Amino acid sequence: MDLEKTDRPSVEQRLETIEQKLDVLLAHLGIDAEGNRVGFGGDPRLVDVEDAVRAGKLIQAIKVYREQTGAGLREAKAAVDGIAAELRRREGR
Repeated sequence: MDLEKTDRPSVEQRLETIEQKLDVLLAHLGIDAEGNRVGFGGDPRLVDVEDAVRAGKLIQAIKVYREQTGAGLREAKAAVDGIAAELRRREGR
């Protein structure tokens, strides 16, 4: 019987596993530990960019990306294209 008890994970191990799964879930949903939305890659500045991409407004997304990051046009377009591709991949489109 004692052998059965040692094969079972401890409460601490189970809690750690649950916390890890919760962190993955929150990251997938774009929410930080405090419940705030975060944008692509965990950057809160990119929430509006992500919203524009999801709405199909890529020019607006590029404009917002440039305003938020100070990036040039080429860099912003490449970043927004990457965000759009990643969102399509995540959402299975």
